[in-house]
Amino acid sequence: MTDELQTSPDLRWATHSGPDFLVLQFPPVPVVTQAGAHDAMRALLGQRGFQPVAETDDLDLRPANGCALTRLGPASAELLVTIGGRVGASRIPLADIDEAWLARAVDNGHAAVLAAESAVGSDGTTSREAVRRDVDAGGVVAALVPVADGQ
Repeated sequence: MTDELQTSPDLRWATHSGPDFLVLQFPPVPVVTQAGAHDAMRALLGQRGFQPVAETDDLDLRPANGCALTRLGPASAELLVTIGGRVGASRIPLADIDEAWLARAVDNGHAAVLAAESAVGSDGTTSREAVRRDVDAGGVVAALVPVADGQ
């Protein structure tokens, strides 16, 4: 089952049920250093425990560190991603999330969160097949993020 997606100019997200996961699709944030070019958001998520996904049927999720998903209302949440001691954290608002999905995540106390490159379609949905294509292309990182009820 595929649920609704909320888009913004900078970020797309979608929930998926059966199995439950949240897919985030960030715009690239290119950074060039002496070591070469990389995507700053992917690097940050890697520091927070997100690992590359090699197989969609067995995500082998590890707990995220410095991240939390908090329900703010029946269909809204905020993903907090700690950046660092001096910079603080990024608060990513997520609206129009499937209420049943979000309630299950709060009840479980955690959620599978995937960062993908193209698994969220322009029609506002995702599917296991879309995620599988992104995984096969090496474009998905994931972690188990703690979920709290802040309403």
